[in-house]
Amino acid sequence: MSYKIILFFSIGLFTCNVGVSQSPRILILEMIDSAAQIETLTAEITKEERIEGKMTKQITAVKLIRKPFHLYLHQEFPKKGMEVLCIPESGKALINTNSFPWFNLSLDPYGSLMRKDQHHTIFDSGFDLMISIIHRELAKIGNDTAKHLFYKGTVTYEGRSAHHLELINPDYRYLTYKVLLGEDLLSIAKKLNISEYAILELNKDVDFYDDVSPGQEIQVPSSYAKNMVLYVDKELMLPLLIKVNDSDGLYERYAYKKFKLNPEFNEGEFTIEFKDYGF
Repeated sequence: MSYKIILFFSIGLFTCNVGVSQSPRILILEMIDSAAQIETLTAEITKEERIEGKMTKQITAVKLIRKPFHLYLHQEFPKKGMEVLCIPESGKALINTNSFPWFNLSLDPYGSLMRKDQHHTIFDSGFDLMISIIHRELAKIGNDTAKHLFYKGTVTYEGRSAHHLELINPDYRYLTYKVLLGEDLLSIAKKLNISEYAILELNKDVDFYDDVSPGQEIQVPSSYAKNMVLYVDKELMLPLLIKVNDSDGLYERYAYKKFKLNPEFNEGEFTIEFKDYGF
């Protein structure tokens, strides 16, 4: 995963009568730069995702080292006390379900059990995935910003002052895509900058992310979102809220709070032996 994201996006035109320091382009550049400076992070993330037509919700405390990637999750809702520890070199995620039958599970982060009812993998925890998606959406837009990118003013969210930005794709639609040799839904989604879960949801005859064959025709969205709403913290210049809408309404929503940027973790904090964990 690339952690340095550079956005080449000319200032173009924008529709709000705001100063240069509040142009959508400059604010997004500052947000990307702030995210790139993060080496370690703790935060509380509220995740809402549409699964089979219904919104699901999770609230999770996250500890993250970006490189080399280490991740610890402690779920507050709905499965309070469930823990996940992921160290990539192991190739597995260790899960303490905090429930019967009271033993730890070792699972493939890309497997069907961990991907069930989830838009993204645990490797996408933090800011990097969504910021890279925004970067590529803006690259598609190029200089045609007047009908796509908007500064909507200042809002107060969770007690913090934030810039309100919106990214709109007025030509959002669904297209037919022919699968190439060696592709699965993950590689197709990455190539087209769309959500792999959205492809899975659109194609009822596709059972899982690897359940496609060369030459098969599938339906895909033309862009990641029809509309994206961003609340960017004025002080930290990091997202407080990312809301994604498609043709059916709210698709996913991620809210971030209780930031600690670049904290120093204790020795052993990303091991199952750490004293505060229940593995």
